[in-house]
Amino acid sequence: MAGTAQQQQTEFQKNFRLIVEKIFNNWQDLRLAVEHGMGGRNGQQVAIQIMDYTYQYCIGNENITQGELQEVIEELMDQEFNTLCDDNSIPEICRNLLRYKQLAVEDKYPQIELELSKLPPGRDWLRPDVKITYTPIEGDSSSDEEMDEDGDDMEMAESDDDEEAAGSSRMMTRSQARKKQADEFVEPEDGWTTVRRK
Repeated sequence: MAGTAQQQQTEFQKNFRLIVEKIFNNWQDLRLAVEHGMGGRNGQQVAIQIMDYTYQYCIGNENITQGELQEVIEELMDQEFNTLCDDNSIPEICRNLLRYKQLAVEDKYPQIELELSKLPPGRDWLRPDVKITYTPIEGDSSSDEEMDEDGDDMEMAESDDDEEAAGSSRMMTRSQARKKQADEFVEPEDGWTTVRRK
């Protein structure tokens, strides 16, 4: 008997995994955050990790409320992508995930498939073998790369009389700090206030 329960559990996890993937692959905000470079150069990898974490969280916890799951995903988006989704997409995703989890537990897969088939057909992009085209919002990726290479030398150059060089060196450092921040998921810069709790 234990064997069948174990099989059902494995079956449930496998199917629920596919449901989570389908929902996350259709989540427009996440894709835009990745494409706009909000998660640094490894944005796609980070998005996959968020999807994996959400899946693990859902199957690892009984009786999750929509609010709890929402808080988890909002926090991940805030920390990893510095993005607050205010278009109601996160509550919608959480509601669907928990509903489909319940239906999967009850073995109502035909109903789930029917509903998921109504989602717009899109290519699965949350896979390491799919290439994402990055179009950073700030549009300064090429100059950033040049700065990465010779920024340090610029900082070393101590030319007190040359104000302009010092100025551009300072600008470069700020830009590098911004880039480093994006790559390392540090706290927001001074001057940024992220309002979180009610």
